[in-house]
Amino acid sequence: MSSENIIRECHLADGIIAVIHDVSSHYYGGYYHVRLQVTAEVPLCGDWFGSVSEHEDALRRLGTTVCFKRTLEKMAVPATEVDAVRCRLLESFETNVLTYLFRPDFPSRFVLSEYGKVCKSNTITAYYR
Repeated sequence: MSSENIIRECHLADGIIAVIHDVSSHYYGGYYHVRLQVTAEVPLCGDWFGSVSEHEDALRRLGTTVCFKRTLEKMAVPATEVDAVRCRLLESFETNVLTYLFRPDFPSRFVLSEYGKVCKSNTITAYYR
């Protein structure tokens, strides 16, 4: 995503920055698909894991960072309402998602949750082979 369509940056715990991009597009006629993409790169921290080996396993499975992504969108928006819809989507983000992202434990909880999902999916995959 280019820096040209950045609407806002939110500074979170541990120096993490959530970036909101406007990735809206023309849908058809005079209608638009208004879409805001929220991303935040969360680096893995060894202190969040129960052991060094668990941290190393997480690095192997996830890489050095995990990307938090959310899309806020509304389809078939008339051209005259695009700005108002964009504002409502931002308000919804601030009310529902940003409060979660601002929690001091967001980075660790998010990374550990993603690690748990990867471990669970690999266990299930191995079991059904």
